[in-house]
Amino acid sequence: MMTSGGVVIQPVRSPADLKTFVLLPWTTGIYDNDHAWVPPVIGDQMKMLDRKHGSFYEIGDAELFLAYRGNRPVGRITAHVNHLYEQRYDNRTGFFGFFESINDQAVADALFDAAASWLKRQGKEVIQGPQSFSIYESVGFETSGGDILPTSGLFHFASYYPVLAEAKGFQKCVDWHCFLVRDIEDYRPYLSQVKESFMKDQNITYRTLKRREISQRAREVMEIFNVAWAENWGHLSLTEKQFKAFFKELRLIVIPELAIFAEDKGKTIGFCITVADASPALRVLNGRLYPWRFLRAWRAMKRSKRVRTIVMGVLPEYRGRHIDDVFYLKTIEKGTSMGYNASDCSMVVETNRKMIDALNVLRADCYKTYRIYERDLW
Repeated sequence: MMTSGGVVIQPVRSPADLKTFVLLPWTTGIYDNDHAWVPPVIGDQMKMLDRKHGSFYEIGDAELFLAYRGNRPVGRITAHVNHLYEQRYDNRTGFFGFFESINDQAVADALFDAAASWLKRQGKEVIQGPQSFSIYESVGFETSGGDILPTSGLFHFASYYPVLAEAKGFQKCVDWHCFLVRDIEDYRPYLSQVKESFMKDQNITYRTLKRREISQRAREVMEIFNVAWAENWGHLSLTEKQFKAFFKELRLIVIPELAIFAEDKGKTIGFCITVADASPALRVLNGRLYPWRFLRAWRAMKRSKRVRTIVMGVLPEYRGRHIDDVFYLKTIEKGTSMGYNASDCSMVVETNRKMIDALNVLRADCYKTYRIYERDLW
């Protein structure tokens, strides 16, 4: 499909097309000399987007588009529908994701038009994104903090993407914030006092996991997560296949001493899992798992003094007993003793005032914001 500006839009139809789609951030040079970009693992992206292997296709459908100028790929986008979203929220909303484009409004417009047209054919009235493919994966364009290297599981995008989206008529839907709890030496006495107060609930015990236990607790974590986060903005319960894929990646970077479980008389009622900062390692790997890069990647990860609290949940009936506060405090205390000096608590949707207030108590800095956009289909 030829558009104005000499841009040709083609759907992905073959393995070669899919490879072109995945490799586009490299082949276009969008992130050349961008020190905040974290290259995704190419093999993981190929599997995620492949209809035969990607866990998303159990609950939704997607179309992938490439933009060409001449024979050169210059952009990409997905349009997708999520059937779980339709069941829980509405039938009006479709999504775009995996957006990449050179800094050219004609290219971006052609990509957005292609996604919008496909979604209209699915009966949708609103387009929202970027979500690739859910709010627990890659969401939003950075509107602040784009010059800072994101931590594990977070993404970086070209600084001009919000400009391209807004020029096409997209408006803010919701913001997701990233918070960084820095060195705590200045207020350790305060934390100790607060912790003593919070730990008075004698029925709750806290324990950490051994590395071999991480995979064994996956189903338990999934069940608590799906209940604990049910009221979060845009939440959709993760399927077992989605959670297995998440845990497969998680176990490689989890810090066992910072995988904390809360129990009430032997029953798990909450968890808080913190991982090492893998972003420096991913920059070394540059998308490819070549064995000769592993040692250098491992060293790069070990040099990082940041960690990320990647997932946490407490059963609703146990809320208000400061269990989440104890998770934060234990993570900070133990992490500091292990030589880490900053903990990334991300991502927190702007409507989750309780968590934001708790992070403000810990004097956390909001160092990065991702914005999800939306507009009516045209």
